[in-house]
Amino acid sequence: MTPAQQLAGFVALQRLLDRRGRLRREREDPPPELAAIRQRNTSQMRAMDLARKRQEELTGEQRSLQRELEALREEQEHFRKQKTMVTNMKQLTAVVSALDHVQVQIKAKEDRLLVIWQEMEGLEQELQTLQAEDPDEQAERQLVEEAWQQRQQQLDQELGEVDLEFRAMQRRLGEEMMEQFKKLWSSRKPHAVVPLDGTACSYCHAELRPSLVQQIRSGEEMQHCDSCRRLLFDPEQHPVSA
Repeated sequence: MTPAQQLAGFVALQRLLDRRGRLRREREDPPPELAAIRQRNTSQMRAMDLARKRQEELTGEQRSLQRELEALREEQEHFRKQKTMVTNMKQLTAVVSALDHVQVQIKAKEDRLLVIWQEMEGLEQELQTLQAEDPDEQAERQLVEEAWQQRQQQLDQELGEVDLEFRAMQRRLGEEMMEQFKKLWSSRKPHAVVPLDGTACSYCHAELRPSLVQQIRSGEEMQHCDSCRRLLFDPEQHPVSA
């Protein structure tokens, strides 16, 4: 295999790896419109979780208050009975004071229960609103999701084609040449083979020696950038296939 053929093989490998990287990145990142829809859904789910958590807290407080109210009402009834059995003013004053204190506590807890009921009603309405999906939004979401699923299938197919091309190129180059490429790739990835940019390296933008530029354009030997040590090629000799 001539140096020119080896360079052509390395250029092809680099382009296949570049293409595979682009396809994988696209495969992993949904389109902006789908990401925005999913973000809205995530925000809705978070709001629903918070509302349900608050409901649980209020339900626990409500049950606790109801038990306390039951005890206070029993105590209230007890003092009312005592009030009918007092024999002097001192006893009456004490019972009335205790009864007033219990009634104040009952009123405070009943007021708090009312606030809880009102908040729980509002939370229930909020949950119903969050769970309800606008028909137009639902249709839009389904269309975008289906389009993304189709694009993912296309990307999977293209990735499979790239892998087949890469393995075919590996066989064409042979083990020795592939070892050379792997060594270069491991030290300079993800861009180990780069084109000229006029008379400069397109990766590090270092201006190249005129003699080096000439050697690269001749394509007779493989040449590296003096600065970043990446393998260089003339893009006019190795155009991107349509």
